[in-house]
Amino acid sequence: MEWYVHISGPADLEREPLLDSVAPLESSAMLDPLVRLAAQVIAREFGAVRFTGCVFGNEFCEHLLPQPAALEAAFGEARRLGLGFTFLTPYVSNAGLARLRVLLGRIEDTEVVFNDWGVLNLLRREFPRLTPVEGRLLNKSLRDPRIMGVYGETQAASGAAAATLAALRRSSVDSKSYTALLERFGVRAVEMDSLPQGMDLSFADRVRLSVYLPFGFISTSRVCMAAGLGYRKPDKFQPGAPCRHECQTHLVEYTYTNSPFANRDQKFYLKGNTYFYAHTEPMLTALMQEARLGRIARLVFQPRLPMVMS
Repeated sequence: MEWYVHISGPADLEREPLLDSVAPLESSAMLDPLVRLAAQVIAREFGAVRFTGCVFGNEFCEHLLPQPAALEAAFGEARRLGLGFTFLTPYVSNAGLARLRVLLGRIEDTEVVFNDWGVLNLLRREFPRLTPVEGRLLNKSLRDPRIMGVYGETQAASGAAAATLAALRRSSVDSKSYTALLERFGVRAVEMDSLPQGMDLSFADRVRLSVYLPFGFISTSRVCMAAGLGYRKPDKFQPGAPCRHECQTHLVEYTYTNSPFANRDQKFYLKGNTYFYAHTEPMLTALMQEARLGRIARLVFQPRLPMVMS
């Protein structure tokens, strides 16, 4: 199994590619304990981890696409250090697709994660030397931690409605016809999140699987709360509003204060246009167990909430 790390730029690669070296990169006092918990569980289950590759880019917003020089610098530094390199791309507008065309021309013989079918079409038609990987935004599954985590724990403990829980753990990649379609398009690897209710990885013998930790996404949108902070109320929450990268300085933490369950201290996070949840210790432990069974080809460690701008 491979270990990759999500970097914000070549400066992150100045550190030793070790788990202990990158875990302190999160500067938020709110999020730092979550990253360190994940590092502790990894160390407990796998010992000292050395990363053999890195992922660079953003999956959630085209306004966070890197400048060509930044992509070239990160790609070049990874190659110089002998590390694998994967470029993450988001869902895009036509303008974003034009920017991506320029960026994709600056790299070669590496992986590109697509979260937009138009990006896959661009890769297949114009950049056949790049390897397409289906992103986690296109891997459809139930991922709301307010309900799914509680439901999973309750059903697992009681043994009731096992068939229902098994269904809730599935994703679009479970479908053989869907993975056959991906293979026809030249896609032989997919990415996903560790789900609060657990994962059905029965498809792992058909495709290579990468899983991110310790943050999973709940939902994302072209409408950005942070971008509308300075707008008059009638102008807020408009798609295509001017972006000043407010997400880089604003983070909102939510708690389930009105939850009917016993998870009122559980939290989730809004950064920019995307909601995220953090893996709990049981989720991390279950993920490590799946990795030990050989069902996961790559684990990607995120030392920061993955809305970084390079």
